[in-house]
Amino acid sequence: MIITNKQKTIIFLSIILIGMMSLVYFSVPLYKMFCQVTGFQGFNATQTENTYSSETDSSLKFNIVFDAHVGDGLDWYFDAPEKMTINEGKKYSVVFKAKNNSNVQITGTSLFNVLPPKIGPYLAKIECFCFLDQPLNPGEIAEFPVTFYIDPLIKDDPEAKNTRNVTLSYTFFRKID
Repeated sequence: MIITNKQKTIIFLSIILIGMMSLVYFSVPLYKMFCQVTGFQGFNATQTENTYSSETDSSLKFNIVFDAHVGDGLDWYFDAPEKMTINEGKKYSVVFKAKNNSNVQITGTSLFNVLPPKIGPYLAKIECFCFLDQPLNPGEIAEFPVTFYIDPLIKDDPEAKNTRNVTLSYTFFRKID
């Protein structure tokens, strides 16, 4: 069987289309896996509730600003908690709130970002809604808790320990089935 140039082009474009669709579908799990392996953006699968220090004599203070964003195509209102000042080594909990403004159920997935990036390896999340599918019914309001701490090991990092302003940002995207 002889394959014509037109058939070769169709096969080539089909392979590219399938590859791009696979990349879109697997981007969140691949990003999560990358972050777990590298510790990038403060995500480390080995960090658990027992890894933080409960010392109250912390010497470093950080101003934490929370951001909440919604990607295009997601008709949600997403609200961040107020900014706060924290000490390293102490556990804190905050609650983000979201509301589905549409008249259909929508599932969202969120990604997070820690700025500046040098703080990422030290910001440990014990509880987080990120990377999980979050379905909301029409008009439903949901609360999404985040429990975190800044690892006391930050004191050993000469660049990171001098940072005082940190932004923890979450962006919800519509999950495409």
